[in-house]
Amino acid sequence: MIDDVDKVILEALQDDARMAFRKIAEKAGVSEATVFIRVKKLQEKGVIKRFTALVSPEALGKSLTAFVLINADPKRLQTVLETLGSMDDVYEAYDVTGTYYAIIKIRTENREKLAKIIDQIGLIDGVTSTETAIVLRCIKEETRIKP
Repeated sequence: MIDDVDKVILEALQDDARMAFRKIAEKAGVSEATVFIRVKKLQEKGVIKRFTALVSPEALGKSLTAFVLINADPKRLQTVLETLGSMDDVYEAYDVTGTYYAIIKIRTENREKLAKIIDQIGLIDGVTSTETAIVLRCIKEETRIKP
């Protein structure tokens, strides 16, 4: 499905989504038109989901990151997941296996705001308990996917 040319294109776009197709073509050893067609096909196949800017949360005042592990009533899990997914300061939400039913990543301004968010989560119909881990420092956070 993904050949070497596609891999070069994907790596280049993950480095800089605004990189000119001409420059990508030089890296891949193909024409600019080939890159254009390949990118279009990668989008159509869902390999490239979207083009975006990677923004510093700290620069926008979201300096506190926390992970919340959530237990829920299995009969209400779908509603719990939908509600979590719609919350503003929830940036990632996962339906998981194991001891917990869901894990979410929160980015917010401070501990007081985090406490309010956790209180909101606790009020969601179906949530039975939560456990929160506040991030002290980020060791690795990678947005790139190796093709």
